[in-house]
Amino acid sequence: MPLEKPFLSLEEVAEVLGVNYQLIYKLVRSGELPAVRVGRVFRVATPDLHAYLEQSKTNRNPPETRCASCGKRYYSRLSVQQKCKVCDEPICNDCWTRKKIRTCEEHTDKKSEKKK
Repeated sequence: MPLEKPFLSLEEVAEVLGVNYQLIYKLVRSGELPAVRVGRVFRVATPDLHAYLEQSKTNRNPPETRCASCGKRYYSRLSVQQKCKVCDEPICNDCWTRKKIRTCEEHTDKKSEKKK
């Protein structure tokens, strides 16, 4: 199906992408896929569909983040949500929760760490 039309129905979008209509409907209702409502039906602007697809592309080489305490590399932002209390460098969940480390390696007082 050509994408030269300015607006596509949800059924047409589903057909173009090879997915179920209900998935497209959920994307529209959640606001992830922009659409306009004309009467009782939704229409997706072709440029909005292209923008959604471009934004949805997966990154094959995600950026890495290193824990400022242990130096381990992480590819998920969820793994390094905490920050050094001094300089805001990322600290991994393992160091934060299990090791109770609250500062990066640069700001950790080595003498007080050894006494613990």
